[in-house]
Amino acid sequence: MFLRLSALATIAMLASCTSPIRPLASTPPVAKLRVNKPFSCGDGVILIKTNMPTGIYTPKYEDDKGYYYDAPQKVTGWDSFWATMNEGGLYLEKESTTPKQIYVLRNYGIPAKLNIGVQTDITAIKQ
Repeated sequence: MFLRLSALATIAMLASCTSPIRPLASTPPVAKLRVNKPFSCGDGVILIKTNMPTGIYTPKYEDDKGYYYDAPQKVTGWDSFWATMNEGGLYLEKESTTPKQIYVLRNYGIPAKLNIGVQTDITAIKQ
């Protein structure tokens, strides 16, 4: 009986953990973002280290606070000494034209966000 209750509680908990992101339904403030020079965020031990490639990032998802611009390829990095390759890109807050965070979509579809925190070479493409 206890095992059944535990299983039901786990299923209910997982069902309530829906991802806050959804497919793009509104118009972002800029059409695309271009990363002109690759950069990295995080340290790879406490925070996942993610390498953001050069190229054009296009809006794919949104949440109540901003837009998720998908990288032109999977992003690579390190997580506790393990190499990673994930979907990811730049996060742009609504009413902004300069991203201050990156995001990585990991196992459960819930984005992990990291502050960029470094000087980056990113161009907003308005058309």
